Amino acid sequence: MVESNQTRDKKSRPIERQFECKVYYEDTDCMGVVYHANYLKYLERARTEYVEDRLSSVVGYHERGFLFMVHKIEMAFHAPARLGDSLVVRTWIENTTRFRIVVKQIVIKKGEPRDYLITATITLVAVAPDGQLLEIPQEFHDL
Repeated sequence: MVESNQTRDKKSRPIERQFECKVYYEDTDCMGVVYHANYLKYLERARTEYVEDRLSSVVGYHERGFLFMVHKIEMAFHAPARLGDSLVVRTWIENTTRFRIVVKQIVIKKGEPRDYLITATITLVAVAPDGQLLEIPQEFHDL
């Protein structure tokens, strides 16, 4: 895993984190390309690492009664990743509202940062263990 050292610039760009992973045989279909649903695993892992690096452990949020659920996913598939590729998932929080966190993610091949494989926008909500919708913790808004 590699973390981006970016900070907010003059235009208040959000801080990004980079997560590296490799494409294994189990991730691919019969043509040796990543099966579309497996990108969701890469994105989830990258979001978890982002939260744990920037804020607190996901387990810590669970212990505080915050369970984060995917509310909406928008993904565009630009090019396939293939068996053996090293990937980088770039992740940042685009914006927050009282009840939502909007996360932007881009998957690229390591060493080829201009060729997007996947672009995604994931909207998350927080719920209590009983399913009650919760307000997003303040620290997410501060990012």
